[in-house]
Amino acid sequence: MKKLRLTKKEVCKALSITASRLDRMMQEDCTFPRKYKEGTARQAAVYFDYQEIIDWWHSKKAENDQNSVLAA
Repeated sequence: MKKLRLTKKEVCKALSITASRLDRMMQEDCTFPRKYKEGTARQAAVYFDYQEIIDWWHSKKAENDQNSVLAA
């Protein structure tokens, strides 16, 4: 069974990016899935929805593929 939620570290590993790059992506790309906290404490763990990350990746890949076709 796939995980339903991913930690920031797991998202970075899945996308092969650094934590600072992920932070920039979250700020600059309004289509990137929103993080959510488990609890209200300042130190509460942050998670991302697995399916939202997958869907975002597929949309970015499709966008890139379409741009490659248009550029050719």
